[in-house]
Amino acid sequence: MKRHGILIILTLFFVSEAAAQYSAQLSPAGTVMKGISKAGSYAGIYEGAFGVLGQFRYGVGGYSDFGMKAAIIDLKSNSPKGDIGFCAAVDYKYQVMEVRIADPIDLSLGAALEIVKFNHFSNLMLGGAVIGSYPVALKNGRSLIPYGRLIMGFDRSRQSDNDAKTEFNLALNMGATYELSPSTDAVAEFQFDSDVAAFLMGLTFGL
Repeated sequence: MKRHGILIILTLFFVSEAAAQYSAQLSPAGTVMKGISKAGSYAGIYEGAFGVLGQFRYGVGGYSDFGMKAAIIDLKSNSPKGDIGFCAAVDYKYQVMEVRIADPIDLSLGAALEIVKFNHFSNLMLGGAVIGSYPVALKNGRSLIPYGRLIMGFDRSRQSDNDAKTEFNLALNMGATYELSPSTDAVAEFQFDSDVAAFLMGLTFGL
């Protein structure tokens, strides 16, 4: 059954391509345990913009979790009049490989939906993603987890009064989490996107 699920997600992934422009990844491939919640707060420096983000994740199964993100984005440096926008996103990931049971890496497959709205611009993103990470045990007893995500799908955007257009795109997120305590991780991430590159950092903590 697990193998069939992997094949379905892989099929969906390879027939779509797109970029999450503002909500980023902000978590490794490993999923949150069933019934456990995590939250986080982050700051993002984008090309010509600055944002503050929040994240909530919840474990919905033995190998899956669900996330919600929200962000406020300030485009002042790109607009003489200034433009404050809002971003909302949801994502789901299913873990298919796990270092703990002797797999070479932690690997998850998933999907994400993001909506961005500014005064002069709006965008809807829907795509599939592959997330990989590898936990490293440090001498101080804490863990460092480098991770990467490739997300592909489509963006449907509208600028001012122009007609909406749909474009295929892809983005790469690369970052790491560092365990500050059993319940708190520091997160730093780079986003490489054909439209919006970014650097994000913040804290994720258990609830």
